[in-house]
Amino acid sequence: MMARTIWLILRKDVLIELRTREVLASMGLFALLIVVVFAFAFSLDTTRAQLVGPGIIWVTILFAGTLGLYRLFDRERDHAAMSGLLLSPGGPMAVYIAKVLGLVVFISATEIVVLPLMLAFMDIGLPAEGIPLFALALILGIVGFAVVSVLFGGMLASTRLREVLIPIVVYPVVIPVIIGGVKLTGIAMGGGLPGEAGNWIRLMAGFDIIYLALCPWVFTRVMVE
Repeated sequence: MMARTIWLILRKDVLIELRTREVLASMGLFALLIVVVFAFAFSLDTTRAQLVGPGIIWVTILFAGTLGLYRLFDRERDHAAMSGLLLSPGGPMAVYIAKVLGLVVFISATEIVVLPLMLAFMDIGLPAEGIPLFALALILGIVGFAVVSVLFGGMLASTRLREVLIPIVVYPVVIPVIIGGVKLTGIAMGGGLPGEAGNWIRLMAGFDIIYLALCPWVFTRVMVE
């Protein structure tokens, strides 16, 4: 029953997005704007792009993901829709998992389009042997961010200052994962020491496991109350 509820909620969010294209359009345009601003602000050449490129990539993921989170929960604010979802057969846990999966899908779809343009526009090199490490960093980072942000996004969805409060509470919690993602991305692009990659992978995976253990439990307790 929970699996079916998760699928129905996720399917609803994806179908709405396919019809309106609100989330992906806003996330994509915002991400491209960040890339253009950073590229011109730093006057990037090849060497400098390799140094600051990983940071720009993860700032883009962080900000675009936050924007997608707002849009994901805006749909549930009207007509007590969130209360109805929480009363579904799967309960709060199904709602949480579906929203996490939805945010992961939207961020991933945005990055599939934006990242190649970003790498080309800023002239950032990504060796073929670094692609698996880069992909692993993206997976661990996006999952960690989604797990934490959906928790606080659901808790603060009905507050008046949610656009201000959500970044304040989410960013400090996910900063270890973001730092690990920046370091792994830099190593994948040929910077840093390849021998350090294992340490950063363990750091990101460890925090993801902690988030996955705590956030669903907190979400079910808080949203029920």
